[in-house]
Amino acid sequence: MTPTLRTSTLSDLETHVAHRVAMFRDMEMGTEEGLKRMGEAFRTQLRGWLVTGQCRGLLLEEDGRAVVSVLLLLKDTLPTPVTPLSVRGYLFNLYTLPSHRRKGLAGHITDAALELARGLGIEIMELHASLEAEGMYQRMGFVPTSEMRLVMGAGIKTPKQWKHRR
Repeated sequence: MTPTLRTSTLSDLETHVAHRVAMFRDMEMGTEEGLKRMGEAFRTQLRGWLVTGQCRGLLLEEDGRAVVSVLLLLKDTLPTPVTPLSVRGYLFNLYTLPSHRRKGLAGHITDAALELARGLGIEIMELHASLEAEGMYQRMGFVPTSEMRLVMGAGIKTPKQWKHRR
């Protein structure tokens, strides 16, 4: 059965929260306590974004169950000489259930999110890719950028996902 694409609503909030927690758990990033804390904070933040329309979500469903999900945030940014727009699209929370991986579904929902963004007039799309997904995004035309990050909080370990990116 081919999963069905639909726009998510506020009633899908818990699905997006669960998928975010599962995504970071699968990448072995953070402790269970940290994942729980993140999930609670994300629930509050995402609820506000969905209500205001600052964030849009898409789901691929099979038998009434979300098997893939993604979120598109409309993110304020600084002006640049590249585009006069001060808003960019930010794709995040792309998650595929393990049973549905390697079937092209992540690419399918990403294409749908890019079409949604184009329809909104977005000219630049950003994302942070897991090591596993980098190849897919590069095949779709995404290019690595010069973004760097410094972890400054005492006791915070730099996740292995952030190391060896070049």
